[in-house]
Amino acid sequence: MLKQRHGSDESRRRRDAMGNLHDLRVVFIDNDSRMLFATDFDGDWDSYIDDFASKMPDQLDAVFADVEGYPGIHDPSVKDYIIKHQIQADEFYSAYPNATVRQIRKGQRVLQAWEELLDASEE
Repeated sequence: MLKQRHGSDESRRRRDAMGNLHDLRVVFIDNDSRMLFATDFDGDWDSYIDDFASKMPDQLDAVFADVEGYPGIHDPSVKDYIIKHQIQADEFYSAYPNATVRQIRKGQRVLQAWEELLDASEE
């Protein structure tokens, strides 16, 4: 069920609407008794969590529905819950450390327009 829900076009649209989410992955480990939820995002942490609450709350709550003690994204204690359970990465690498999601998307649009212009000039 989770895989179906998060692979849907609607889920992708909601994640894209956040505008600051580079990467999101959910991995179930230890015979599905533990879950890794890993993301990479632009901006500060509080705004990032607020974006989940405003732009994809149902999807986030669905991911964490069976996680012990998860209060729900709209609960005032959710940030404390996340802080208590998050683990800092020992190492992190980004090929584009200074590029935001919006800048990368804009660059892709510019490249596509440029390639279309070059293709049209060859005709």
